[in-house]
Amino acid sequence: MTGPAQAVLFFPGAGGGPPDLAAYRAGPDDVTPFETIEYPGWRRYVADDFSPEALIAELTAQVVLRVPEGPIRIVGLSIGGHFGYAVALRLQALGREIAGFCAIDSFMIASSAPSPGWQARALARALELLRQLRLGAFVSFARSLFWRALLRLTESRLAASLRKIAPSGQPLALSRFDPTFEMELSMRLLLRGMVPWIASLDHAPAALDAPSILLRTRLAARDDPAWRRRCPRIRVFEILGEHQRLFEPDTPENIASLHQTFIDVTGDWREALP
Repeated sequence: MTGPAQAVLFFPGAGGGPPDLAAYRAGPDDVTPFETIEYPGWRRYVADDFSPEALIAELTAQVVLRVPEGPIRIVGLSIGGHFGYAVALRLQALGREIAGFCAIDSFMIASSAPSPGWQARALARALELLRQLRLGAFVSFARSLFWRALLRLTESRLAASLRKIAPSGQPLALSRFDPTFEMELSMRLLLRGMVPWIASLDHAPAALDAPSILLRTRLAARDDPAWRRRCPRIRVFEILGEHQRLFEPDTPENIASLHQTFIDVTGDWREALP
C-alpha cells in the first residue's frame, strides 16, 4: 500500500495570509495536500538576532518538519517565490529531492521603496472600487494605504521603538482597533529586512537543479533571464492580469488564467502523489 500523499508547501506573499487553495486544485475531487508556510511576524523581524539567513533557516525547518522525508514540492507567490527558491537550495544542499518548484509572479526586487507610479495606480484602484459600489473593499484598501504611508514615514525609528515593546508579548494597541495595522506592520518590516538580501541572490545566483516553473504576468517578463539563471530547468508561462489584481473578485479572468495554467503545468505533481 502507498503511504499518505506528500504535501505541497506554499510560501505566501509578504502579507502572509493563507492562499485560496481552489486556485491550485484541479477540482472538487482533487485532494492534493497543501501546507502553508507561516512567516513569524513583526516581533521576530525586530529581534536582535534576526537576519535574512536566520529567517530562511527557520522556514527550511518548517518544511522539514512538515515533509520529513521523500520528495518536496514548493509553490511561492510573489516574495514567497524568492523564499521558496532559497529554501529549496538549502534543502538540495542537505540531500533532499526537490521534485518541483513553482514561482508565481515573483518579480525581482531591488528596493522596498514604493514602485514608480504607485500613487496613480492607488487612486485609479480607489475610484474603481467606488464606481463598483464595493464600499467594504474600498474602506479596506484605504486603511491599508493609510497604514502603509504612516509606517514608511516612521520607518527610520520604527524597529528601535518596537524592540522595546516586543518582549512583552502584548498585542499592539492599534491592532485592537484595526487588525490591518499589524498586518501592514509585519509586511513592512519583512520587506525592509529581506529585500536587500533578495537582490543579493542574483549577484552570483546558485543553480537550483530541479524541475521549475515560473507563472508570471506580462509586466514581469523582464525578469525571465534572472529566473533562468537561478533555475536552469525552468519553464516560463504567462498568465493574465497584473500583480496586485491576480485574486481580485472583479477580475475572475485573472484567477481562471492562473488556475488553468497551474493545473496544466503541474499535472505530473498530482500524478506523482500517491
